[in-house]
Amino acid sequence: MTGLIDTHVHVRDPRMRTYAWLAGTPLDRPMLPPEVDRADGATTGRIFVQADAAAAGAVAEARWVADCAWPDLVGIVAEADLTARPDEIETQLSSLIQIPRVVGVRHLLQDLPTEQLPRFAPGLGPLASRHLRFDACVRHGQLPALVSLLERVPEVTVVLDHLGTPPVDAGIASPAGRRWAAAITALAERPSTVVKVSGLTAESADREAFDRHADDFIAHAVDAVGADRCVLGRDWPVSARSGVGGRFAIWVDRVRRVVGEGAWPLVAAATARRVYLGEEDAR
Repeated sequence: MTGLIDTHVHVRDPRMRTYAWLAGTPLDRPMLPPEVDRADGATTGRIFVQADAAAAGAVAEARWVADCAWPDLVGIVAEADLTARPDEIETQLSSLIQIPRVVGVRHLLQDLPTEQLPRFAPGLGPLASRHLRFDACVRHGQLPALVSLLERVPEVTVVLDHLGTPPVDAGIASPAGRRWAAAITALAERPSTVVKVSGLTAESADREAFDRHADDFIAHAVDAVGADRCVLGRDWPVSARSGVGGRFAIWVDRVRRVVGEGAWPLVAAATARRVYLGEEDAR
């Protein structure tokens, strides 16, 4: 394995800022760059994704990450409140683009009622002019609402985190799996949609079911959008320690086998370099 870019890494230090969702969990401790699983040394670049700290500390979190001793950090997806007033969104984004390596933003959608998603359209619009990507993290039942939302902002490049968190244990042939597949196909029709092949181990509570079904979800997503719109990620430390867990190298081997050697260089790194870093000849 060579030249991997892990597009979904969380680091955090609860001693410095509040992460309410971590309270009482084994993850409620400092998790810093030297601990990150690097796929047995194959990872050459990593992208930090906001770790859901208190919203008031979003800019401070991005600055802290930029200042960390992290030699292979190539990008930061920072938090931003995209439902704020237009002037407040402008202030947030203006501050974020001054921070080295900020390449995108994320406002978590996964715990919001689907009827609230249309509120994000005005906030998504300003991202394109600043060349910022939007990481969309939703649960699979929210995907149709996400499709409708993105129809209103075709100019924004959206990276769908964790393959849209499909119902892994139920399988792609289940009713929920078929709905997920239809939504991914609909998202694929939007040229500025990218899928992050990440996070599936956290979505499964059954190792046997995971091994039986995971490949189907990966294959459908890659076939639908194309390898030139798929990026690789781990979701460390969540996917390492939640669900069926496991090492990043095992996930890399699975994805490589499913996508095939011809497409692998794109998924492993080239698409991430183009989408997040603007390197057109990245293969």
